[in-house]
Amino acid sequence: MVFNKQKLINIKGAIIKWLVTPIVLLGLAYSGYQWLENNKPEPEKRLNKVKRVKVFTIKTTNQSSQLLGYSQGLVSPSSRFDLKNEVEGKISYVSPNMVTGGVIEEGELLLEIEPSEYELNVVQRQAKVAQAEQQLARAKAEANASQVELKSLGRTKASDLALGLPQLRQASALLDSAKAELKLAKLNLARTKIYSPFTGRVEKENININQYINRNTNLATVFSTETMEVRLSMTAKQFAQIELPIGYYQSFENSKFPVRLYSEMAGKEVSWYGKIVRTEAVMDNRTRTIYAVAQVQDAYLNQATPLLSGLFVYAQIKGRAVENTTKLPQQALRNNSELWLVDKQKKLRIIKADIVQRTPDFIIVKNLEPNTLVITSALAIPTEGLNVVPIIQPSPNEIDSSTSKLSQHQQSHNKSAKKSESLTEEEINNAS
Repeated sequence: MVFNKQKLINIKGAIIKWLVTPIVLLGLAYSGYQWLENNKPEPEKRLNKVKRVKVFTIKTTNQSSQLLGYSQGLVSPSSRFDLKNEVEGKISYVSPNMVTGGVIEEGELLLEIEPSEYELNVVQRQAKVAQAEQQLARAKAEANASQVELKSLGRTKASDLALGLPQLRQASALLDSAKAELKLAKLNLARTKIYSPFTGRVEKENININQYINRNTNLATVFSTETMEVRLSMTAKQFAQIELPIGYYQSFENSKFPVRLYSEMAGKEVSWYGKIVRTEAVMDNRTRTIYAVAQVQDAYLNQATPLLSGLFVYAQIKGRAVENTTKLPQQALRNNSELWLVDKQKKLRIIKADIVQRTPDFIIVKNLEPNTLVITSALAIPTEGLNVVPIIQPSPNEIDSSTSKLSQHQQSHNKSAKKSESLTEEEINNAS
């Protein structure tokens, strides 16, 4: 009995230790947590701000734009040929200008072949002409005598041979032949002198004094400097943009398509101005392009910056003018056909660009309202409706305008400075 009572006490103690005590501790912990949760300080409430991305923009202006055609090509003279001799002999004279790069004038004697043999040939042919004239005169006299004699004898039906007519025709033909030989001899004598056909330069030469040359020898290559040409390759679309007819052909004076050629010489850009005079009116089978030919007059007149034969140049061809267009930098064009705009709510708008022309540096578009903000900077994820903060920069037109004004200001300043210097010199002279 005592043993059972002791066992019951042990069971009650175990229940209190392992069940009641943990429940009490958990209740106390939960009560503390609730007290802390109810009495914790409330965080300061902040208003949610919409994040805006800063972007560089330009403000558009509508204007009339001159469309330009762009191309490039090699400069070549309009007239170039190889000098060849038509008679053989020893060279007796060479012009001092007949050197590579030499300047030659139209009508200038470039070289002469020893003419003695050809002069003697002329004398011989002159003698043959005189002999043939004498034979013709004799034949005429004999024919007249025969005709008179036959008439006196009453023979009215005499043969041509009896009348001396064949002998007369032979003598006349021999005279014509002798005159032709004399003319050829004089022509060969004239060919001993080779004159410059135009004003130009010597590209290369291969002659020396006292050198014997056979007929049809390549003596030199010369080209005219009066007119230089450049073949400019363009697509049919480029022709249409500047409204240059594909079959265009016109004189330099009457051409309506000015062209600026430019290239780098001695570390700086140099320009030459000419006109489109014709198109070749044939499409290249390989490139599917058409060549327009530009001409520049007196290209070697400026010795400091001549338009050299063989020079690679770039070209700008002036075409038609288009009204109400906008000039934008190349980086404003997205995905080759889109523009990013900022609307009045300062949100990003993506539109299709109505491109009139593309150039290496800018694009020309139409159907843009004036004062439209066009984004020029990059965006990581361009999303329609994105909130942006526009930072306005000068447009290409404003940059061109300010550059022009600055240039005019500098020119005006230089003129006033020169005038001041001249006045100072006059005052000094008067004082002295």
